[in-house]
Amino acid sequence: MRKLMYVFLLTSLTILGGCSQDEGNVEVVVSSSAFPLIPATAVSCLADKNAGSDTPTADISPDYFRIPTITFNRKDTSKTLVIAFIRISVQIPGSSQAVSCEVGGDGLAALRDSWFSGTTKEALVPAGTASFATDCALYCGGVKAPSGITASGSLEVFGLERATNGDETPVKASTVITIQSF
Repeated sequence: MRKLMYVFLLTSLTILGGCSQDEGNVEVVVSSSAFPLIPATAVSCLADKNAGSDTPTADISPDYFRIPTITFNRKDTSKTLVIAFIRISVQIPGSSQAVSCEVGGDGLAALRDSWFSGTTKEALVPAGTASFATDCALYCGGVKAPSGITASGSLEVFGLERATNGDETPVKASTVITIQSF
């Protein structure tokens, strides 16, 4: 049922992509101005949480960047914000394709302990909450970039706001991010 809801949500967002019904209510903020590319592997929040008492296995490819904290700010807090997925896209100078990373499902839920420990593992910002932040970093690996470049792109958040009467409104919020290779 949850997967069906996300398929419906993604279809709605595609159809309503040009609309900005509540786009101004949700603001997404990241915790750093430039994210360095790290030439090593890393362990995602999901791998760490799934490992339990075992040693987690690195699941992030070399040449990654990490976004330590993502904050969701809202003006109108009367609805619950449901975050479906986050997409990062960065155009590397000299490359014909943008680097793209998406996180949703359990990987998204793992970015905050309360999301992951919930029975539905949904990324929810409760009604009445004006500002809400992740407590585990989002990683994007496998970024092939020449040394000494700085590249900008976007971090987009897709979801919906759910009123107490069940009405749902698609939401899309974005911010600019910058990565840097050394």
